[in-house]
Amino acid sequence: MKPVVIKLSGKVLDQPATASPLWSAITSATKDAPIVLVHGGGMQVDALLNKLGEQTYRIDGIRVTPVSQIDLVTGVLAGQVSIRLVGALKAAGAPAVGISLGDAGMLRCEQAGHDFGRVGAVTPDNAELLGTLLTAGFVPVVNSIGIDSDGKPLNVNADDAAVAVAISLGASELLYISDVPGLLGDAGDVISTVNQIQIETLIHKGVAKAGMAAKLRSASDALGGGVDIVRVTDTAGAVKRLLGDPFIATSIQLGKEVRG
Repeated sequence: MKPVVIKLSGKVLDQPATASPLWSAITSATKDAPIVLVHGGGMQVDALLNKLGEQTYRIDGIRVTPVSQIDLVTGVLAGQVSIRLVGALKAAGAPAVGISLGDAGMLRCEQAGHDFGRVGAVTPDNAELLGTLLTAGFVPVVNSIGIDSDGKPLNVNADDAAVAVAISLGASELLYISDVPGLLGDAGDVISTVNQIQIETLIHKGVAKAGMAAKLRSASDALGGGVDIVRVTDTAGAVKRLLGDPFIATSIQLGKEVRG
């Protein structure tokens, strides 16, 4: 059975009251399909860097990660955030296992460019480790720290990591959990369906901005790599989706029209 890949943002961890039902829903949904979680943790990284007096830079929304900060970023994502997610899922009854993109050479990573420092670009691969864990009944919780060919850590954009994982596994769905229930139209309503080829137009018109624009572009990459459907919703929508109830979301797929 094809797995479902869920991309979590660090914001989910900062909302324990709304996140608790999500862990239970994930645990329940694993009875019907394998699930892989991929997470970032930008808010948690920012909090630590600010506490230490470290400066934060971004280029086109991507965090610049100098050599002096990569160990701090790694400690937050592969340590603090990963452990908290695994703990929350364990408390809900899910056999969660925390791993990194670079574990066992699961996915190939290389430095994205010197302007970004220790930021990595990830390439879909066979993801053998993930397949082994899913076959054994575990719920992998994948943080976005990659490892290059020299064995050094790289900070990979979590949306890109989720796409690479979903493509590598031939996922039936990539589900982004955001802080909004989907792509919002001019009237504040959720646009229910987006055609892959309309993404750049929506971004150019300003309908999709910043993080949502990045998610739509990532969705296009996922669809191009063979993922069946990509959805963007909030925590409440994700809970309903996982429990099989009607939910509000934006679905990005091939051959469909935009509907309000």
